[in-house]
Amino acid sequence: MSASSGRGRCRRIIAACVALAVGAVPAAATDPTAGQTALLDIRSDVVVDRAFVPSARRPQGEVRIVRRGGHAVVQTLLYTRVLKRVVGAITDKERRNWPAGAAGHADMERYVAALEAFRRAAAERPDQAGPDVDRRVRALVEFIDAPGEPLVAIGGVTLEGTGGLEETAESVRIRARATPSVLTLSADYVRRNMALIVADAFSIKPGEAATRLAAAAHP
Repeated sequence: MSASSGRGRCRRIIAACVALAVGAVPAAATDPTAGQTALLDIRSDVVVDRAFVPSARRPQGEVRIVRRGGHAVVQTLLYTRVLKRVVGAITDKERRNWPAGAAGHADMERYVAALEAFRRAAAERPDQAGPDVDRRVRALVEFIDAPGEPLVAIGGVTLEGTGGLEETAESVRIRARATPSVLTLSADYVRRNMALIVADAFSIKPGEAATRLAAAAHP
C-alpha cells in the first residue's frame, strides 16, 4: 500500500469515527415553534387528577393529569430543594423502562439529557446563593399528546402556593411559565411514557393509566 493511499484510508476512518461520535450526541432541545406555543398555553388547563411524588409524606412535587383543549397532558410539577436527586431518580426510571436496544431508547436519551441541562442551568442561577434564599427549584415537565405533534417541554414556572398536603391542586396553581425547551420525540415514546409516568405516580398498571389519560382528553 502506498503512503498516499494509506493516508487516505486513515482520513476516511477518522471521518467515520467523527460521524459516529456526532450521531451519538443527543440532539439539543429547542425553543418552541409558533405552532407549539399554542400547545403550551396553560391558561385553559383543567387538572383532572394529581399525585404527590415521590410520596405524600415527602413531596418534592406532583404528577398531574391535565386536560388542555382536546388532548391529555402529563405534568411533572416540581418544587424541590434537591433537584439533582429528583432528576437522578427520574433518569434511573427512564433507563429501566427504555434499555439500550429498545425502541424509544434514543428518545429517552434526548429527554434525560435535556433534564440534566435544565438542572445544571438551575444550579448556576445567581438567585440561588445566600443563607436566606428559598432554594426550591420550581419546574414543569410536560408530556403532551398533541395530534400530529406529540412533544416534551421542560422549563421553569411561577407558582401560587407552596405545595403540601394541606393544599389542593387548585391552590397550587401555575401562574406563569418561562419559555420552555421543547423536544419533538416519537409518538410511541411520548404516549407510552405518559402511561408509565402516571402508572408509577398513582401506583396503577400502565393499561389503567392509558385509560385514565384517554378519559382525561375526552371526558
